[in-house]
Amino acid sequence: MTETLAYKVQEYNDEFKNIFKGVYNDFKNKAYSLYKFELEPLEYDEFTASVNAGLIKCIILFEEQIPTAFLVYTTEISEALELNIIHCLGEENLNAKRRMLMDKFMELNKDIIAEKVVTYPMLGSQDEFTPEITNYGFKLVGLAVERLIFSNIASVEIFKSYKAKALPEGYKIVEWNQKYKDDLATVVNQSFENTSDALFDPRFVTKDGCKDVINKITSGIYGKFLGDCSCILLHNKKPVGICFVNITAGRIANIPIIGLKKDHCGKWLGETLLHTALTKLIGRHLNHLSEVNASTETDNYPALKMYRRMGFKEDYYYPQAYRPVK
Repeated sequence: MTETLAYKVQEYNDEFKNIFKGVYNDFKNKAYSLYKFELEPLEYDEFTASVNAGLIKCIILFEEQIPTAFLVYTTEISEALELNIIHCLGEENLNAKRRMLMDKFMELNKDIIAEKVVTYPMLGSQDEFTPEITNYGFKLVGLAVERLIFSNIASVEIFKSYKAKALPEGYKIVEWNQKYKDDLATVVNQSFENTSDALFDPRFVTKDGCKDVINKITSGIYGKFLGDCSCILLHNKKPVGICFVNITAGRIANIPIIGLKKDHCGKWLGETLLHTALTKLIGRHLNHLSEVNASTETDNYPALKMYRRMGFKEDYYYPQAYRPVK
């Protein structure tokens, strides 16, 4: 007679703190290798304190009263409901476990889901769940991660040999300055309001939402902000473009946003802006970094070609899932 395992799914509470630690630390040890994380996951005590404070929420799956999988999400970081990770121990019945966690997630958040977009970057092995996630009303956008690895001599030579075009009259590139923040919210809004980014991050649809994005980048929420490398494109002394740079995982630099106001596109200005930011980054921080990366949609061919011209290579792809408000 086949033994049937007893499964149970419920929200984290401190009653589970000791027995859940091993599952969480298994995820933490695999965050880079299995899930392509760049930001260091919280230490376990920091994680449980954040759950207790309501900053993040955690759902645990138990097999015979032993935790073997969990789901983590946040509700307050942006205007979307952000599903961060689904992690399972072992290799058996992975999608069945993910479904049980997702069912509980949808049940607990049914009121929020009626009003907010749900977003879920399916990094690393989570892409195995892609066929199943659509059954929950999610849609998918393909993202490519571009990397310029400084130990790759060929890539560095491509960057060094790149010849940036001169800026037309009236344009100037300057380093980050707080005084331009309000105008740059308009720049980011115009750059992203009609892109796929706005589908899974609705902050891009409004100027106030874009202010929130900028505030979180420059305050270090998404990594260490490099104001000395982040560049602003001015036209007649008014901001019309931005390229932000930060450091995510100690030695990894990232381009979280590069954008132009619509009437300044098609003039190679974005490419010159990116090259200027990268030149500052390499000149000032190369000894402390292993790479710089960026992500873009897999069908955004102009952006893909721009990164390739500067020595970037596509490293991997992942599905960005989002569930629109119905």
